[in-house]
Amino acid sequence: MAQFKINMNIDINFTDNGWQVSSEETHQFLSNIQAVVLEYRMQSVARFSRPIEVAQNALQHTRKAETLHVNFTLWVGFYSFSTAPIFAVCRPKIQRRHDGVRIPTEKIEVCFLVHGSLERAQYIPLKRFLRSKFPTLNNTPVGDPAMFQWWMANGKIFNWFALPTELKEHILSFCMYRSLPHFRRKGKTRGVPEVNGQFQGWEGLLGVSRQVRALSLRLCFAGSRDLEHGNGLCIEAKSHFAFKDCMRRLGKAFQMLEPDSLPTPEDKAWELAKTYKNFPRIYPTLHRYATLRHGIRKIRLQFSFLDSMHFFRVNTRGFAQYFPPYYMDYEIFERLPNLKELKFLLPDARGRLEDDFRSFGPRIWWGEPFNCPRTLHRLIYERAAEVLAVYDGFKMTGFMDEEEEFMFQKLRDGARKKLRFTMEGLEGLYREDRGGMELEERVDPGFVEEAIPDTTKRELVRDSFWPPKCRCAVICKDILHSDTV
Repeated sequence: MAQFKINMNIDINFTDNGWQVSSEETHQFLSNIQAVVLEYRMQSVARFSRPIEVAQNALQHTRKAETLHVNFTLWVGFYSFSTAPIFAVCRPKIQRRHDGVRIPTEKIEVCFLVHGSLERAQYIPLKRFLRSKFPTLNNTPVGDPAMFQWWMANGKIFNWFALPTELKEHILSFCMYRSLPHFRRKGKTRGVPEVNGQFQGWEGLLGVSRQVRALSLRLCFAGSRDLEHGNGLCIEAKSHFAFKDCMRRLGKAFQMLEPDSLPTPEDKAWELAKTYKNFPRIYPTLHRYATLRHGIRKIRLQFSFLDSMHFFRVNTRGFAQYFPPYYMDYEIFERLPNLKELKFLLPDARGRLEDDFRSFGPRIWWGEPFNCPRTLHRLIYERAAEVLAVYDGFKMTGFMDEEEEFMFQKLRDGARKKLRFTMEGLEGLYREDRGGMELEERVDPGFVEEAIPDTTKRELVRDSFWPPKCRCAVICKDILHSDTV
């Protein structure tokens, strides 16, 4: 015999199921209570994993055919498997009409005893009662069988659009970064590897819907400390060829976050897409044609000596005459409106210091022991400090010593003081002027009217500066290889 105690301070002796009324004699109001309990359990898999049964209490002699009225109550017991039942009194919520008549509604309330006193009893909503008597632990893992049963009982549907945006991002981030890896055939990554590689096999999310694509790309672009790819869309390149290839690849794929954002060469919008691709800071209103390249947040680069000098357009001692045609230089950063951090590592002074006669440029190495990477470093960072002064997040590393780093910071600070506008100032000016100012004559961005240059081949002017000979107080070789001396 099992002994149970009801909230009304009445001791009852029953067998295990002796307190329950048979299904043939239960009141129809019990089905309403069971429906609310099921709705409560279906709200999450954690609640569904904990069974909650409800049965009518035999202590109350309620006729099955009794209709609902303002004084109607039903004694029931809530229980889970292998647990003692929790007895309670339920009733329909009473509502007063405009004419003063009280009528029962479809909502259900449960009698709640304050400090065990029947005189101070209060009626609370049934779902609130269930939360207090059958709590769930959010950190407790739910097994696959319970998850499957919840999915089957839920009708195999999921109201994705009703979820808050923050919760959607958590679900997508779990799929992309914290889900168990699944079997994939080894092979070349389809699409853009810089983006698809972050999805770890979940790149199919990009084709679910426009909203899911937007949330997934935002996670991919911005990143988070909680994610495996915390840096977001960060581009790292060890050569100029790799960087150019990456920029070309990302620039060919549109983000497609808005309707009609995938133009074709036959459409009139193709010219608008090309305009935004080349001048995103000037025409931010055309952001619907953004490509994956426009989502880059961080860049880390390291080029060879010659590539670095070409990239920053070093024009010292006649070096400008060696510029290759159609060479991607530092102006590519103007086409990255979301770039937050730019880190450039100076060429490795301890590497192989030999001339490559297949490259565009003069001889830059005198020959051991008179090679002078310090001079070449200075040519690079002096120019970089000047042309990249407008970028707040620009950093340069890989200096030969602290003196060189101090000189670079001094040059950069001086160049930034000479700036008339910062990036934030230009964006603010654009907003204040509602997209720009009216000009007296038409000016196409990026094009200046000038005389056509003479394309006739000319003899290269040799400068005695090249290759630079090391004339440092302590030759560079002794500094770089001091551990071998």
